[in-house]
Amino acid sequence: MPDRRELWIFSLTVAAAAAVLVSIAGAETLLAIACLAWLLGGPRRMVWPGYIVPLCVFMAMTVVSVVASPQPAIGMAVVRKFVLFSMGLLATNFVRTTGRARVAHGTLLAVAALASTVAVVQFARAYLKFLSTQSLADDPTVLARITGFMGHWMTFSGEQLLVWCAAVPGMLILGRRWSIPLAAVSASLVLSFTRSVWLGAIAGFLVVVFMIPRRVSMGVVLPVAFVAAIASGLIYHRVAMSFGPKFAPDLSRIEMLSAGFRMIQEHPLFGIGPERVHAEFPRYYHGNDLTNFYYGHLHNNIVQIAAERGLVCLAAFLWFIFALYADLLSMLKRAAEDAQWIVLSALAALTGFVVAGFFEYNFGDSEVLLLLLFIVSIPYGAALRVEADDEYGTRLQSKVDVHSLPV
Repeated sequence: MPDRRELWIFSLTVAAAAAVLVSIAGAETLLAIACLAWLLGGPRRMVWPGYIVPLCVFMAMTVVSVVASPQPAIGMAVVRKFVLFSMGLLATNFVRTTGRARVAHGTLLAVAALASTVAVVQFARAYLKFLSTQSLADDPTVLARITGFMGHWMTFSGEQLLVWCAAVPGMLILGRRWSIPLAAVSASLVLSFTRSVWLGAIAGFLVVVFMIPRRVSMGVVLPVAFVAAIASGLIYHRVAMSFGPKFAPDLSRIEMLSAGFRMIQEHPLFGIGPERVHAEFPRYYHGNDLTNFYYGHLHNNIVQIAAERGLVCLAAFLWFIFALYADLLSMLKRAAEDAQWIVLSALAALTGFVVAGFFEYNFGDSEVLLLLLFIVSIPYGAALRVEADDEYGTRLQSKVDVHSLPV
């Protein structure tokens, strides 16, 4: 494949990943164009990410659960999402050098900073409105949280979490001039007032903090600490509201988990059917009031997948996650010193995603899933290679090819 065409596909892939921070429609369009350009170019060799087998098993078991569902037409929505998994192949095969990885991470951080700036302005306006109305519906820490360019605060905060976690080790290569964009993302992360994201950010940071220089970790922590200190009163308010009589998401999530376990117990093999939790939830709910919380999903990746697709599909999902961790840890040991930050970025983002996923069904969010696949797949193509020429990596010398097969 000519270098110029390959560089175009690389650019389209990065653009698709960055566009997801602004518009899922734009991201999917760019993703489709990149895939089409790749197919028309006729690749001579494909590099397969190590998680491809468990991912294919997960997809196959999802199809089985759709076929076994009482309403298979509804479940086809999750099958159509399979096209998003092409992002992993694109990132593996076209973000192939440390230079390209640096461009990719810098682009994500720049666009995320723009979205964060918009979100901070949203928060300021929402807070001023809340001061005048004192209405729970206008509270920017509870029901009127910032969304950036997204349609919901969970999507926005989930995306910012992944970019922030990946940027922590990425600052090793991006340099001090990127501290301001990172600070903007840090501010939006705090002001999102999404507790699952806070926990995910802490976990992602702790995974890599002992493997990066102290100056870098301090540069990451200080903006977060500064914003958190300013917003400490609001943070206390957010936590207090979680246990108050007007808004009790913790209690509702316990009810969701309980209902989910009952679904699993009754339908252990293939679940109740993809996209059927909302319809079936009232039958498994043992409470008295369904009006106080949203039950379109069960706010937990593991319980959600097991309840709607069955325990076999859940096993494939866990295999996919464990395979990712195993590959990344193995690559961290073998990667060249100047490429280790790429693996650390993927480890931090994956950990943030997994921890947040204990409290939210973020795997079902197309925007978050697309961004996660991009970040965790980059090491398969770039971490074990040595860049030979310019910073865009249009020429490269392969050091180690991971899971490569001729096609």
